[in-house]
Amino acid sequence: MALPPWLPPLAAVLLMQIVAAFQFQAIWILAPVLTGIAGVAPERVGELAGFLSLGSAWFFLSGNPVLQRLGSLRTLQLGALIASASLLVFFAPWWPAMMVAALIVGVGYGPTTPAGSDVLARYTPPRHKSAMFSIKQAGAPLGGAIAGLSLPTLAALVGWEFALVATALLGLVAIALVQRVRRELDADRDQSIALSPLMLVAPANLRQPVEALSLSPRLPLLTLASFCLAAIQGNLFSFGVTYLTEEIGLTLIQAGAASSAMLIAGMAGRVLMGWLADRTGSAIGVLKTLAVTATLSTLALSSISPDWSYGAIVAVFAVTGIAATAWNGVFLAEVARIAPRGKVGMATAGAAFFTFLAYTAGPFAFAKAVSLVGAYGPVFAGVSGLGLLAGVALVLAGRRTEPVAG
Repeated sequence: MALPPWLPPLAAVLLMQIVAAFQFQAIWILAPVLTGIAGVAPERVGELAGFLSLGSAWFFLSGNPVLQRLGSLRTLQLGALIASASLLVFFAPWWPAMMVAALIVGVGYGPTTPAGSDVLARYTPPRHKSAMFSIKQAGAPLGGAIAGLSLPTLAALVGWEFALVATALLGLVAIALVQRVRRELDADRDQSIALSPLMLVAPANLRQPVEALSLSPRLPLLTLASFCLAAIQGNLFSFGVTYLTEEIGLTLIQAGAASSAMLIAGMAGRVLMGWLADRTGSAIGVLKTLAVTATLSTLALSSISPDWSYGAIVAVFAVTGIAATAWNGVFLAEVARIAPRGKVGMATAGAAFFTFLAYTAGPFAFAKAVSLVGAYGPVFAGVSGLGLLAGVALVLAGRRTEPVAG
């Protein structure tokens, strides 16, 4: 029995998404250890998180020629290789080196969004677009959940060094596993494009994200909503483990498990929200609902105290995982739907650039706020208000009825 034509492409990009997320999240999961060996304050994990996202944003600015020249899957493989090599830099107990390593790991993660969207846009049946994009995006919390469950235990049993080496080797395994389908998925690559290191800093690249937002009249408002939701999500991912260990008093293994509950729930939520968006035909409606629930659940998370039972803490993290992290696949599917034919990669990269600016700026701002306030809970409460701003942007986007390309 022949496989559906969309299954191998989905499997390939899903695997690369899972592994990239595992490597990306490893730095957050091991943050209490890394800040400790570097001799810096725990809240400075926000700097690592910011540089991770800044690296991805850098790829969104300059990576489109790489994507076109090498093909989507080869670019994903290259990203995994770069991330694997950079993780080994964390063996140096020097904070500036760790920040540079985080930046390059972020560059390696960058291709997952535009490259994955390009592949799925070419192979996914239109009636299942939100579901397929959400399944692919579910790989992000799945990879993070696996990291949250495994890395603290590995670090406790055999040392954080072994945990980092295992994370790096995982990227090499993924590269080998998807090689079989690379030629077919990258058949449309443009070999006439000449690549050079200067492309990474070309001034013309700075205009691309703004130009990409002009591809559809709804895209700027959708991107504003994603910026707000990404700021909530990024701070939850960046500071969740540190919040639970430093302020609530949990062990690293307990905090990692709670973080994994949030990620697993988010994974299931992404698939469910993608199915719901396809079923109702209203991606905007699903996103508005998630924006409101993200506000409420983050407020609940901000009220956690050491008096809470561990079960209650895990439950709140799980609910927040659905509310605050399940929007990505629906958002990317909607961007792909309204983008002009042949411009999905450009539109996705442009929207993702601004989204990852939130992942970059959010943790820096959060860390500064924690240092001023002296506690994590009140800062999480403030961050929850961004969900309301996202909701307003989505309401306005839904009212734009002028013709869009697609």
